[in-house]
Amino acid sequence: MPSSTGGMDMDMGSSSSSIMMSSAEMAMVFFQSVTTPLYSTAWTPQGQGSYAGTCIFLIALALIHRILIAMRSIVFDSNQALHRHRKVVSSDSDDYPGSKSELESIGNQFRSQLNSHPFRVATETVRALLEVVIGGIGYLLMLAVMTMNVGYFLSVLGGIFLGTFVAGRFGASDNHH
Repeated sequence: MPSSTGGMDMDMGSSSSSIMMSSAEMAMVFFQSVTTPLYSTAWTPQGQGSYAGTCIFLIALALIHRILIAMRSIVFDSNQALHRHRKVVSSDSDDYPGSKSELESIGNQFRSQLNSHPFRVATETVRALLEVVIGGIGYLLMLAVMTMNVGYFLSVLGGIFLGTFVAGRFGASDNHH
C-alpha cells in the first residue's frame, strides 16, 4: 500500500497489514510503557512484574559494568608484579618548554614506561578479554537507553550510581568512557 507521506514500511511479522510511519511520527522522545522490548522481541515484558524484573536486570548489569571497570584498574594498574621498576633519569637544567633537557626527559620517561610494562601474552589476553566484556556490557546498556523508555533509562542510571558508590574508589585513576 503506497503512502503519500514517504514513510517507512514496517512489517510486524504475523500481521498481514503494514504500518506506514512518517519521520515526524518517529520523534525521539522518552516515553513510559511496560511493554517495551529489550534487545529483541522475545524479551518484551508483558506486565508490571516482568517490566520490574527487566529494570532490575538493567540495574544489575550497570552495577556489574562499573565493578568490572574498577576491577580492571585494581588488577592491571595496581598490580606491581606486572611492572618492572626502573629509575627515571632526568636532566632538567633548562626550565623553558621545548628545551633539549625537557625533550630528553620526555624521551626517558617514555622509554621507562615501555620498559616497565613488558608484553606478556597471557596478561594481554586477559586484559583484552576484560575490555571486550566491559565494552560489550557498555553497548548493551547503551541499547537499553536508546529504547527511550524512561524506566530503562533510570534503571541504567541507578545501576551506574550503585556501581560507582560500591566500587568507584577503586577505579579513581580510571578515565571515564
